Amino acid sequence: MADAAMSDEEQNIHHGGKPNTDYYVKGLRIPKYRSAMAQVVMVGLIAFCTVGMSSALGGAGGGGLLNTTQSTNANVAVYSTFAALAFFGGTIYNRVGIKVCLMFGGFGYACLASAYFTTAKIGDRATPWVVMAGCLEGLSAAMLWTAQGAVTMCYPTEDMKGRSFSVFWTIFQMGGVIGSIIPICLNWNSKAGNLNDGSYIAFIVIMLCGCCIPLLLIPSDKVIRTDGSQVVLPPMPTWRSEIKGMYHVLEKNWWIVTLFPFFAASNSDFRLIPNAIETNDFNVPNFTLRTRSFNGLWSNFFNMVGVWAMGTFLDFPFKSKHLGRAMRAKAGIVYLLIATLSIWGGGWVFVKDAKRGVSPEPLIDVTESARYFPYLALYIFYAFYDGCFQAYAYWLMGSLSNNSATLSHYSGWYKSIQSAAAAVVWRLDGVKISYKSMYISTWAILIGSVLTTFYVAFTKVREHSTDEVRVLVGEGTGMEGPGAAGIDDSEVGKGEELVSDKKV
Repeated sequence: MADAAMSDEEQNIHHGGKPNTDYYVKGLRIPKYRSAMAQVVMVGLIAFCTVGMSSALGGAGGGGLLNTTQSTNANVAVYSTFAALAFFGGTIYNRVGIKVCLMFGGFGYACLASAYFTTAKIGDRATPWVVMAGCLEGLSAAMLWTAQGAVTMCYPTEDMKGRSFSVFWTIFQMGGVIGSIIPICLNWNSKAGNLNDGSYIAFIVIMLCGCCIPLLLIPSDKVIRTDGSQVVLPPMPTWRSEIKGMYHVLEKNWWIVTLFPFFAASNSDFRLIPNAIETNDFNVPNFTLRTRSFNGLWSNFFNMVGVWAMGTFLDFPFKSKHLGRAMRAKAGIVYLLIATLSIWGGGWVFVKDAKRGVSPEPLIDVTESARYFPYLALYIFYAFYDGCFQAYAYWLMGSLSNNSATLSHYSGWYKSIQSAAAAVVWRLDGVKISYKSMYISTWAILIGSVLTTFYVAFTKVREHSTDEVRVLVGEGTGMEGPGAAGIDDSEVGKGEELVSDKKV
């Protein structure tokens, strides 16, 4: 009865003297909905319906089309616009908020899927719409991925950042897994090179549903972490203050630029090789349609395995003080260096004799185990590696700060530079650079990017980050968040009390 007499706002705060993560709407109780993990799961569902379905469509090769020219052109447009907007993605996110970013963030994916559907019907006459849709997806992706990064890095506590990202990534990749099952089921007996109409329609409907899920998210400052603290938002009332805040982050944390090569190499599109999941010119002419979808299914699955393996290790509460967060950062980057050398070394066996435009007769099919298994094994190794790479990248950024504004900028820069590199590589793919040249160059850049990350991994990761005002939830209604973004630990004590525990 007492609960019934309380307003929704009061019930959202009072819960037996303990922080209450339940959420009340018109008296209806939604258990644990204010928890950080619940909101991470919701963001994962959004990515599941949008990016995951897009990944599955790409996993079929060429957006499900036999002629990959259109999808290559679209990808250049996607990553060019993605890179341009994402650099300022943190500024936009801090001003407009999570719901707007994620709602618009899913729209472009549906547009590009519809453009591929149109191409399947009318051919090259759809080229203007394909390019325009590619630009829309790039703008949308910049908003979605910036918001995603801010949520998965800022919402959880320090000891949950690796697993929080793993939860998000698993849900997101399940979109690719289930999305790959759709064309497998619908096209198993099909001899055509393109997806059928039902596949495209299913993808588009799911993507549009994903655009509506952000309406169910709660405001960031109502989210409660497992330690009882609230997610706090820095007051940035104008666009000018936001841009100045971004500059402040870059100026104070200048060493973040040493991670830019790592950011560039982080996208699977950048690691564009004949056996990578997103590769059009090898995947399409060498495998049957159902096998291309099968490749995507297993690649997405083992990508999730890699994320969980790395994320769990980075969060694991080792009893030995010698295996604290700083040491795990070092161990993670050393593992990536070893994996880059070994897995890519093994992949060279498959690449050294590959030539563009030369297809096997007949095409490789999933039912031919002797021919197909070596390629499947390599897909699995690359997917596992990519999962470890992604998990380490987000965990490393999250270990450098707890400040929402700072992390949103890191997330935006990460996706911007990642996308700029992908745009270049897709263009090189479009002009038919040889597989061997592309493989050797990207392998070398990967090794270089891991080496440049050693500086941050070995010198900047501390056992705890202290650049966020910590607000504990108790009795009261809440408070505004911390000051400007980008102030690191070294500024504590310089005329400003940066960190304090406050109860509200």
